[in-house]
Amino acid sequence: MKQRTFLLFILCLALISAGCRSTNSGSASQPGQGQPVAQATKISEINPKASGVEQNHQSKKEDGPESKQSSQGLSIFDVNLSSPSFNPSRGDKVELRYNLSVDSKVTVSVYDADQQLVKVLVSDAQRKAGENKEWWDGKDLDGKLVANEAYFFCIESKDNSNQTVVYDPTTFSGGESADIAEGQANPESGTVNYKLSQPARVLMRAGIPGSALLKTVVDWEPRPAGEVTEYWNGKDEDGLIDIWNLKDYRLVLTYMTLPDATVITFGNNKYNYHDYKTSLKAGRPQKESRPMSNLRKLSPHFLKSRITDRAFKVRLVFPELDQGQSNTIPSVKDHILVRVDVPDKDRHVLLNQQYEIILLVDTAFHAEEERGYLPFNFPWELKDLPPGEHLLTVNIVTSGDQIGVGSRRIRVVK
Repeated sequence: MKQRTFLLFILCLALISAGCRSTNSGSASQPGQGQPVAQATKISEINPKASGVEQNHQSKKEDGPESKQSSQGLSIFDVNLSSPSFNPSRGDKVELRYNLSVDSKVTVSVYDADQQLVKVLVSDAQRKAGENKEWWDGKDLDGKLVANEAYFFCIESKDNSNQTVVYDPTTFSGGESADIAEGQANPESGTVNYKLSQPARVLMRAGIPGSALLKTVVDWEPRPAGEVTEYWNGKDEDGLIDIWNLKDYRLVLTYMTLPDATVITFGNNKYNYHDYKTSLKAGRPQKESRPMSNLRKLSPHFLKSRITDRAFKVRLVFPELDQGQSNTIPSVKDHILVRVDVPDKDRHVLLNQQYEIILLVDTAFHAEEERGYLPFNFPWELKDLPPGEHLLTVNIVTSGDQIGVGSRRIRVVK
């Protein structure tokens, strides 16, 4: 199979459900609503200025929200990191560099993707005017290695007259979202390549325009600037479909910029971020909420918790036939009862928001429940299906754009 080069275009997958209904009723999809708008011929770097995103957010002493300054002249400026990413599991550290306009007492804190405190590096420590440096070893308040994720630094400075300035990068940077316009997919190597001009969270979904979402390949994961390679075997969430071989599949690839003074950790293969957070013995303090200092347009996902703002598993059961085994392909003649549910560990994703349940047969729209509830029981009539194997796919789409996917095969006999 030859390497494919194609447009990776923005598409809100909440519109995929709308695309299902419009396709079923004969309405044509518009560009950006399930149809490719162009063909790409090469990987090209995102131009953040074209989408209203500034390319360099390093703090300057000059004007602008990045320079934190009081009316008396106390300021924090030229904030940067020694590396955009590091591996704490092998003993690596990252250096935070910042400048002060006058001698002052400084508190430097590290926060996680949920804006909760990870560690206080220094507290009310006396620092001189000019450049200062602090180190972080990738460990939290308990001395435990953090999970692979993105973490940002906040700096609070207080001078001798008790004037206080706070450097909080979330108030002036990060959260701006746009599409990744071009990239390359190579089914033979199982890779998708694209380029970022600045660190960002990336969302990559695979599906069929106007039909089913089949796989969340990358779920708002942090990625450094530069050339990025994602690895994917081309299968759907349940490993039943070879999406690479579908004639009309598409990849939807979106990014959301990370705040300044953010570092990405990697190398921890013992636990993921979700497991790390749920294992903490005590809740961590939330970062103080502060007003935004500029008018940038923020993604609705920017301030959401990474624990709940994520894809989730959909579980399909045929209660009359499974008898404790949900991995078999049952043979059915006329009808079958389908039970749709989610695992207990994913239920909190759906709390306090509405969601829609969409059922697709052989990736074509079949039915929906606009005001979803779980468990959801659906009597599936099979009389109109030809003999042979068929695929049932269920998408659960929340009002907050979290999408769960599950599929099962059946064999229709006459």
